[in-house]
Amino acid sequence: MEVVRDLALGRIGTGPDQRDFAARFAQVASALRAKAVEDTACYRFTPLSSAAEVGGDPAGPAVPPEEFHAHCVRMQRDWPEGGTVLSTHDTKRSADVRAALAVLSECPQRWRVALRTARERSAALPDDGHRPPDAHAEWTAWQTAYGLGVPDAERLTEAVTKSAREAGLHTTWTEPDADYEAALGRFVAGAVCGAPWAVMDDLAAELAPHVRATSLGMTLVQLLMPGVPEVYWGGERRRASLVDPDNRRVPVVVGDDGADEHKLRLTAAALRLRRERPEWFLTGSSYEPLRARGRAAGHCLAFVRTGEVVAVATRLSLRLAKGGGWGDTSLGLPPGVWRDELSERSFEGTVPLTDLMSASPVALMRQA
Repeated sequence: MEVVRDLALGRIGTGPDQRDFAARFAQVASALRAKAVEDTACYRFTPLSSAAEVGGDPAGPAVPPEEFHAHCVRMQRDWPEGGTVLSTHDTKRSADVRAALAVLSECPQRWRVALRTARERSAALPDDGHRPPDAHAEWTAWQTAYGLGVPDAERLTEAVTKSAREAGLHTTWTEPDADYEAALGRFVAGAVCGAPWAVMDDLAAELAPHVRATSLGMTLVQLLMPGVPEVYWGGERRRASLVDPDNRRVPVVVGDDGADEHKLRLTAAALRLRRERPEWFLTGSSYEPLRARGRAAGHCLAFVRTGEVVAVATRLSLRLAKGGGWGDTSLGLPPGVWRDELSERSFEGTVPLTDLMSASPVALMRQA
């Protein structure tokens, strides 16, 4: 490995052969890493599939606020106009699917109960052909189904089959196992999208407020952190999609309720602000963390851009609710009067988060 490293960095040898090696190594290395890590390891290691994503690290699915702030400070210093995304054509699961899955990490026992119930109902089906072909496929299929939010057998079968082929444990793209894939399709259609689906439907309804909080928080942070945000096709509303087959289809809009409209309003307000005052966000702007105080301070992620815009997001809202809510936790705002673009309320000084976040799990404020 040391020899390869030194060759690639030009530390060993000179001349056309060395330059050719370095160029070819650079051309191949990123593609090889993508296939080995993102398209193999991340399909094999799926305790929490929202963490097994392009650019993610399944072994480190979350970071504390201080680590995130340090990242943003580096972004502002070194790449103030680099791109930021939540969904692309290549993400395995859209941001809203990942938000739903991420909430499961806050209630592993509840997920265990739901999965056990779904398995029991699957086992009770009269046709043995609905059994999962292996435990990994079963785990992946139920997570994917819950994240997608609808029992769409066609889409789920394609997505789970892709996952199995990329993982390469039982079937592959070049050597597909027709019997295995047929069994996987029967399981998805008959069990996951059959009567046992009601278990996931109930779970989704129970966790919906916390999924909404996670999705809105992700959206706010991506749109206002250092960098230039890209809103992928359909992502201004809730978009539940999977890389296959959905990256070649018209975006699937999930519902038409208040949560959906809230994300649209948030996206429009943030992008309108960036358009009106680009100097607050691009090269020459600034990023400063804001730190909450109180027992629930770790559930608040807040920062100020160029002294003019404040973003506040709720972290791990299900755990926050289980812990009794915001309680005495407060956030000190920079000097001046701040108007929330979403609730149209004004705040100043040190504000209790029970008040600031009473209307929404996020706040987008500018100087009044």
